[in-house]
Parts: sequence; C-alpha cells; structure tokens
Amino acid sequence: MSGHSPQATAIATPDAQADYVLGSSDQEHQRLMLQARILRPSTEQFLRLGGLGPGMSVLDLGSGMGDVSMLAAEIVGPRGRVLGIDRDPVTTEKARVRARDEGFGKSLEFQVADLDDFEATERFDAVVGRFVLLYQNDPAATLRRFARFLRPGGVLVFHEIDFTVQNPSWPPASLWDDSYRLLTEVFLANGTPPDFGRRLNRTFLDAGLPGPTLECHASVASGGDSPIVPWLAYTLRSLEPALEKMGLSLPEGLVADDTLTDRLEKAVREQGSQILGSLQYGAWVRVP
Repeated sequence: MSGHSPQATAIATPDAQADYVLGSSDQEHQRLMLQARILRPSTEQFLRLGGLGPGMSVLDLGSGMGDVSMLAAEIVGPRGRVLGIDRDPVTTEKARVRARDEGFGKSLEFQVADLDDFEATERFDAVVGRFVLLYQNDPAATLRRFARFLRPGGVLVFHEIDFTVQNPSWPPASLWDDSYRLLTEVFLANGTPPDFGRRLNRTFLDAGLPGPTLECHASVASGGDSPIVPWLAYTLRSLEPALEKMGLSLPEGLVADDTLTDRLEKAVREQGSQILGSLQYGAWVRVP
C-alpha cells in the first residue's frame, strides 16, 4: 500500500502498527509502483485540495517506494522541501535512487524511521500519508502526534482505502468477485481494517482535530486494458504467503503466478463485466 500500503506504506514495530501483510519483496515493490500510477490522480487531487502548493515543506509518513513524496515534491517545486520517512531501509533506499534518477535533488529526502520514534526540530507546512493510518494500532494517536510537527496553520492530508466493495463486477464475474473478496478476508484476519477510508472523519475527531473535509473516488474498468486487473493479480501474489498462513486460498483454477492476470482478464471479458475498484478516500484539515 505506497504507500504502501500500497502504498505505501511503512512497516513499523508490532506495538505501533499491524503487520504489513503484503510483505517487502521485489514483487511487492513493483506492485506498489503500479498501484501508485493508478492512484496518482486521486492522491494529487487530495493533496492540492488539502492545500499543498509551491514553496511548502512536507512530511510524508510511510513513504515506501517514494511515489507520494515525489508527487508532493512536484507540487511544492524546487523552492519547497519534502521529507519521506519509512521504517523499511530497503524500500527507502529504492526511493532515494528513484528520486535521484528523476532529478529531484536536495528538495526531496528520505529517512529511515519508525513513526513512533521519529523526532525533528523542524516544523512542516503539511503532513501527508497514503495507506498508512490503516496499519496503525491507534491511528488517532498517530494523527495527534504528527500534528505536533506542523507550523501554525499547517495541514494534514491523508489518503486511505476501502476494499469492502460489494458486488464489484456487473454482470457478475464470480472469479473476479471471489478473488477481490479475499482482500477483505486477509486484511480482517491480519487485524487491519479493510474499510479504513470510511473511518477517517471519526479518526480525526478522536485525535482532537477539527472534522476534516472528505472526498471519495473510485476507478471503473471494463475489459482487459485497465491497470485494475493486474493490480489485483499483483496484490494477490504479494498476499500469497499470508493467504496460506491464514488457511485461505485463491478460487479454484487460479494460481498465484504469471498466469493470474490473464485468467482474471478472461473472466471479466467473458462476462462483459464492468468492474468497480476500491474506494479511495481523501481527508484534509488545517490545524489552528
């Protein structure tokens, strides 16, 4: 989840955060980058509506492969500054390489840090994150803690997800629906709320913050040309160890290998189905 998770998506200590069920393999890193391309329009809109603009300083929580940090750096420009923090040193180093290759220079930096342990004397104009609050055992406490790192009038902007879409295909493609339903089942079994996006308002209020402005987006696809199909395939492949551990399995006839995308595409195409993707929630608030 990129964030990530996902994005992105820091992997913090067990007492701070639920296990990041998608792991930290090279395949998962590829999935995070695919996910970032799908989510970029929503995340960019949430960041801009939340108040990000040129010259601002931004702290990105759970920066993972760096996609949200790089997007924020594009928005704030060379006069701004973005710091991404993530516990995983492997993804953090990959994020550094990607940012260097993209020419961001010193305006974008990454640091290895647990969310609970991070400290800085610097104060930021914005604290942002994508798919990070859902992995926290106490997301309200995380918001409350990182609001302290804001300058007066700074903004909090978070992008979270809801996997619990009912009947995601129409006409029903049972292979797709059964595969998609596994996301909810494995997240619930792992103790991670698959519907965290719809909990954002309450979470901000529980943190002692003003009620946020909220927006919800969803991708819709048909046929085999949508990145939603390979995204689900990549996600299920990253989840395979967790599925096995939890006694869950792919629908009959599916294997978590290179054939999975083609099989899911075929199932959707044969039914002429329209697919509703996961719901993407944005929440933002300016802190007095």
